[in-house]
Amino acid sequence: MDYLEEFRRVDLSDYRTDDEQVELLKNWWKENGSSTLISIAVALALVFSWRTWQDSQQATVDNASFAYQELLDAVSAVETDPDDIKIATVDFMAENLKENYSGSGYSNFAAFLKARQAVKDDDLLTAEEELRWVLNNNPSTEMGLVTELRLAKVLFAQNKADEAKALLAREDTGAFTHAFLELKGDMLVNEEDYQGAVDAYTAAEMAVQALIMKPPQTLAMKLAYAKSFL
Repeated sequence: MDYLEEFRRVDLSDYRTDDEQVELLKNWWKENGSSTLISIAVALALVFSWRTWQDSQQATVDNASFAYQELLDAVSAVETDPDDIKIATVDFMAENLKENYSGSGYSNFAAFLKARQAVKDDDLLTAEEELRWVLNNNPSTEMGLVTELRLAKVLFAQNKADEAKALLAREDTGAFTHAFLELKGDMLVNEEDYQGAVDAYTAAEMAVQALIMKPPQTLAMKLAYAKSFL
């Protein structure tokens, strides 16, 4: 049997006329068309929503960055020529960043600036409030450490030694270990625990050297002062 004869014997039952194929397509569309359109609509909506969200996030970051730069300019103006109006402007701009862009790192820097100004104004309660705000606003690891260190100093200045010590008690202080130990030494000197202060200052010097840095002269002076009482 040659291939032509074999070809003639092929079952042609699956073949349809054009009209039959159109009718089959219509029937399929009746059964599946609505769900297909819904699936396409949902997919398009998800893509559109994702792109809109990305654009919104970028716009928020850009606006926060611009607001922070304006805040820095205002702070610079205060440092050059301080007056009540300029200081109030800085406070207003910093608070605006905190309220409207709390999810960005810029809001934490704004709180830092408010805390610094509060310390200059000898308003330690406000400084404490701003620093605690940063700690409650999901700071990065490094920012969290710097904030805890500054807060410990503010608490120490308010004679809240126990709270300050609690902040200094943590062990995972990374590259800021020397600063934590130095402040601990300062507090121990204040309590007239000179041996404890010597130990803290010595450990601080070693921590600085571990960073391949030279210990600051002020640290050496503090260590010598504490040793003079032994």
